[in-house]
Amino acid sequence: MGLSKSLNGRRKRAITALLFYLQEGRCCYCRKFLRLSYAPLYRSRHDAATLEHVRRRADGGRHSLDNLALACKSCNDGRGVIDWLTYASWIRNEF
Repeated sequence: MGLSKSLNGRRKRAITALLFYLQEGRCCYCRKFLRLSYAPLYRSRHDAATLEHVRRRADGGRHSLDNLALACKSCNDGRGVIDWLTYASWIRNEF
């Protein structure tokens, strides 16, 4: 399923809600529960749900549903240039 170049507004919220349901409200990396909120106050929390590109956009990843997952802000910020599988394995062994 192809999405537009930008994920703004209603489409972003719908995708976020769908992924939250599919992932049972858990981060794709550390598997901790996420806080799903659109209020600016909560977006900077460590457990805030953020959209994550499994294959980084810098590496050619797209805004397609099969390339998106929800991650907590801590994991999303910490991943950097590490590939998804390596980071998920590493972070799950940390906890």
